[in-house]
Amino acid sequence: MGTLSSGVYRIFTGTAGPEAQYLTASEEGVTVAPKGAAPEREQEFSVEVREDGLAAIQSPARLFPSRSLSYREPEKGERVVLGRLSDFPTREWKITEGSKPGTFTIAVAGDEQSLVVALSSRSIFPPQLELAPSDEEGWTFELVQA
Repeated sequence: MGTLSSGVYRIFTGTAGPEAQYLTASEEGVTVAPKGAAPEREQEFSVEVREDGLAAIQSPARLFPSRSLSYREPEKGERVVLGRLSDFPTREWKITEGSKPGTFTIAVAGDEQSLVVALSSRSIFPPQLELAPSDEEGWTFELVQA
């Protein structure tokens, strides 16, 4: 797949199909859920890619103001959350090709530790996201609108 361009995406982990877990943004936070388990707009994200390769991932897609995928501190185990509407500047991420074909890694921009967005290792329902040193699965970006 190579590089990612700006657009509106559904972002999921796992293989495409009923087992896929889609990034889902709601008032309670950022989790993953099967496609259709939440309103469509909660599973669509606007990805704005800059020339230097850094990207903002925002929800809800196509609406202003929106909230960006964020975290409090770039530390291992830190939970991935939606930033406040008033957060400025928006958190930026480095999106690179993942270890599996067609997947991407979402990493903290400018972080020497190379922390990435991964499913939490904690047994919590719904599954939450955290910053981790690696992500075996990777994320698939399904283009909804360019």
